[in-house]
Amino acid sequence: MDTLIADESASQAAHEIASDLFLFYSDSSSVRAMGKKALLTTPINHPKFQQDLQALFQQEKLSGVERPIIVGAIPFDLDQPCYLIVPQWNSTQSAPAFDVAEFNDKSFVNRAQSSRYMPEYEQFVAGVDDALARFETRQLDKVVLSRVLDIDFENNLDVDRLMGNVMAQNPNAFHFRVPLQEGVLLGASPELLLRKQAEKIFSNPLAGSAKRCQDSYQDQATAEALKASDKDQFEHRLVVDSIREALHGFIKQDHIPRTPSLIHTPTMWHLSTRIEEELIDPSTCAFELIKALHPTPAMCGSPKASALSAIQAIEPYQRQFFSGLVGWCDDEGNGEWAIAIRCAHVSGNKARLFAGAGIVPGSDPDKEWRETGDKMRTMLNAFGIQ
Repeated sequence: MDTLIADESASQAAHEIASDLFLFYSDSSSVRAMGKKALLTTPINHPKFQQDLQALFQQEKLSGVERPIIVGAIPFDLDQPCYLIVPQWNSTQSAPAFDVAEFNDKSFVNRAQSSRYMPEYEQFVAGVDDALARFETRQLDKVVLSRVLDIDFENNLDVDRLMGNVMAQNPNAFHFRVPLQEGVLLGASPELLLRKQAEKIFSNPLAGSAKRCQDSYQDQATAEALKASDKDQFEHRLVVDSIREALHGFIKQDHIPRTPSLIHTPTMWHLSTRIEEELIDPSTCAFELIKALHPTPAMCGSPKASALSAIQAIEPYQRQFFSGLVGWCDDEGNGEWAIAIRCAHVSGNKARLFAGAGIVPGSDPDKEWRETGDKMRTMLNAFGIQ
């Protein structure tokens, strides 16, 4: 089993404590946490995950904590170790307590020494062609293929200022900063996998995307074209149908919309379905629902097993926490978990950015390459790269 529970000294230096700062901001919750009393790394799919989780919550209650909480990151592959922290201190509010406009730091500039994509263009295109061939043999309906951009900067990155800039780039996103064993995962995700509040659950899957235009007329035309696209509607329907199937047995009645709506970030249009349902059993833990839902076809593909196999064969790296989940959960099973996209892993002077694209029959490899580049734009802008 892959569980580590470790006490840390309360006399840590201030800069060490600051490096353990956790942030999660959405339109419904504002969570700040600091320090690390204990760490849970048991994979979600491990039979002892819930037992280990409850043991940590019980330990917190015995120490006098009335409302224990755990925060952190869950990997794309639920068979891999989590990074879930029992913090020394936390503050949870029902809404964000900040003005995002204050964070727009135009003086934040970083000079890049070198950068490289993995996979490079030719290898990415070959991967899309591989997926298209699998569609022809009916092995797959959809697969999400991704790439990363590794950047080395001249100096170590100021994570505090970078986080502020990330928040300013997309004020309406799920903003997160998660301390990991090495470095920090931070970003502004547009996509909610799950929010649980007592008997209510919420989700907002996105699938089907188009780059926004500076010209308002062209931008609206792009949005309408996305909404009318059979390819993108098919891609989106696979995601929603998968969520509907995963929630069957958990919810009282299916109220999931049959057609998507449009939402946008500063750089992208997305097809979106807002889901709000009522649980049969209000005591159902958020992690039980995560195990049923994740990864959706929005991050993986369909059918799930075939898509995971294709991703493992085609992508030249392990995603780890990219396209996994970031968020928090309390001892009553409530919590909020966003998908770790539009994000970067930062350590010292190094940063790795991530973006993926849904590949379906009819996908054009070059367009998918450009779409992943467009999705990296939010984070690239936040770095102030020169």
